[in-house]
Amino acid sequence: MKRQSILVSENIKEFFSKINESITKARNAEHLLTLISKTAVDEFDADRSSIFLRDEKTGQLRLIAGTGIPKEIIENHPVAEHKNISYWVAEHKKPIILNGPVKKDARFQSLSKTAISSAIVIPLIFENSVIGVFSVSRTGDEKSEFDEDDMVLFRFLGDLVVLSLQLLVMQEKKIHSEQLAAIGLATAELVHSLKNLLVGIFGATELLNVLIQQNEWDSVKEHWNLLADNIKNLSTVVNEVLSYSRTSSITKENVILQEILQQICNFIKPRCNISNIKLSFVCPEEKIILWANREALYNAIMNIVDNAIKVMPDGGELKIICETEVDSVRIKISDTGTGIPEENISRIFEPFFTTDKKRGTGIGLALTKKIVESHAGKIMVESKVGKGSTFIIELPIITDSN
Repeated sequence: MKRQSILVSENIKEFFSKINESITKARNAEHLLTLISKTAVDEFDADRSSIFLRDEKTGQLRLIAGTGIPKEIIENHPVAEHKNISYWVAEHKKPIILNGPVKKDARFQSLSKTAISSAIVIPLIFENSVIGVFSVSRTGDEKSEFDEDDMVLFRFLGDLVVLSLQLLVMQEKKIHSEQLAAIGLATAELVHSLKNLLVGIFGATELLNVLIQQNEWDSVKEHWNLLADNIKNLSTVVNEVLSYSRTSSITKENVILQEILQQICNFIKPRCNISNIKLSFVCPEEKIILWANREALYNAIMNIVDNAIKVMPDGGELKIICETEVDSVRIKISDTGTGIPEENISRIFEPFFTTDKKRGTGIGLALTKKIVESHAGKIMVESKVGKGSTFIIELPIITDSN
């Protein structure tokens, strides 16, 4: 029997292509849902869309992403109340189309003053459980009402959302299991570092006690720095571990990237002059605005810059270059230092991994990676021994279209 060919309209092909592009570009679940909500508004000629997800701990539906909704509302992740249509759809596991005076529907009430003329609301279901609710709506009377054909296509989009979220969850679980496997080694490294520092402190203290009893004050002054250095190093390790554990709770605001980078350049310029390092800073004049925590991002970039200066004790060149794309910025930090051996490149972002036990704690780059990822970004490194290294940070930027 001859198989019948299936004709797919160009509009449907373009729709699938845009969804696939969103899934490919997504940095995390929230970013994925934001991209898909925007695609839904564009492709369904809608004015707004929203995606609620079930909170695993509380069971509540929380607004995670949306388009055509004020940014400050989305950022607060409000809970769907009992009289909200999203709550009703989740409870009944039924997709619905609402047309006409939607807000007069007896099944729900809304505090929003926006007049909705037509809406599709569907449950997002995985393994017979509702994990969220997806809606798209039109406002005003000038647009046509949604129909059953729109519902079919929108439900297919909802299935793609569920599938994509589950793939992201599987990926995160895999990463988490790999992190757990490394915790034992990381803890051993931390204990080893702290033990060495404490041994140094106790040793210096005992030596100073002996010297003080013998009134050898010149030797006391000479060895006092040894004690001070060990205490300073211990404090550094503790502070870096605390910083590493706190990055998940940082608060964010709109910040201008050029201001952060210029502040870093101003701070390191005297060190560069002393070390005979040529500093170059190149960045577009147009403001690059990020949704970020200023202090955390400053520390993340400073960790890389500080390492770059350390690997060029006899001078060299340090370059900080910004390159922008439509919705992201790429920060390149290059040095002409010693470079990183190929076998270590895959491990440099691991907590407590360091090739310099005397000067490094192994927290700096791990902290940098965690901060960058908490800003929905990513970090990479290119390096050759004897040639130098280039660290590349990619971060999403705030544009007018957002």
